[in-house]
Amino acid sequence: MNNLSIKQLETFRTVMRSGSVTLAAKTLCRTQPAISAMLVGLEKELGFALFERHKGRLVPNPEAYFLLEESDAILERLSRATQLMAEVKNLTRGKLRIACMPAAALFFMPHVIAEFVKDRPEVEVSMMMRSSTMVQDWIASQQYDIGYSELPKDRDSFHVEPIHLQGVCALHVDHPLAKKQTITPNDLDDFPLATLFTRHAASEHLRALFEEHNAAYRPRFELQNYISGFEFVEQQLCACICDPISAASYKLYKGDQGKVVFRPFSPVVTFDHAILTPAHKPMSELAKLFAENIQQSVNSFVSVFD
Repeated sequence: MNNLSIKQLETFRTVMRSGSVTLAAKTLCRTQPAISAMLVGLEKELGFALFERHKGRLVPNPEAYFLLEESDAILERLSRATQLMAEVKNLTRGKLRIACMPAAALFFMPHVIAEFVKDRPEVEVSMMMRSSTMVQDWIASQQYDIGYSELPKDRDSFHVEPIHLQGVCALHVDHPLAKKQTITPNDLDDFPLATLFTRHAASEHLRALFEEHNAAYRPRFELQNYISGFEFVEQQLCACICDPISAASYKLYKGDQGKVVFRPFSPVVTFDHAILTPAHKPMSELAKLFAENIQQSVNSFVSVFD
């Protein structure tokens, strides 16, 4: 039965449901001899008769009813598979596995995901929040479709799409510096700051920048992410020079109730992020489109500072 075909099963099912070769031929827009030949070929392939033939009429054998049940199941699964693959082709079905660093995982990435899937009810998403180093390792091991992290060093195991963001300064709304249009290192001379941990590249760069301007760099709170630092700013304990995604996340979360305002910082402090994709695992079209959406969404998400 290696040569049993879908057309044979479809023809057989139509004959069984219509009750005659004549009606089946009309339904399938084929000739009666073609339908009869298809049934004969099916019986030959099976090795037994499906019908008794009496005076030009077909009378189904018990085996025919058994085959009808199986044909219904096979053809329904085929129809469902065809529909599913059409949805995959149209990017309305599939699954995305995303790894994301904390600064973007709390608000930004959920925002991007929500916008992406709202018209795609059959798309499933798994998002895990981990440190940038872990995100990079997961993408390098080809475990996830897309990663969002701080800009990594080049590795052969993933592709990198850099995203460069200009930092802003977080201040309590009632602090005198909040009235300034732009904040400089000299404005924050010996002023307590909420920063990332000491050995983080952003903290080292900021320290060097303050030294260049002969301003005392004073990290009072060392943290894993800037969003945590905004609580200290709200309590008027410090200022914070942070990436605009963290700042926009605060504004999205707090709305008009927030006590923290954000001002441009000069000279420009750049925060380098990246979209990562596996180098040795083919990306689905759905994943490719989502990666493009991340790039486009960054600008719109941080546009609250324009």
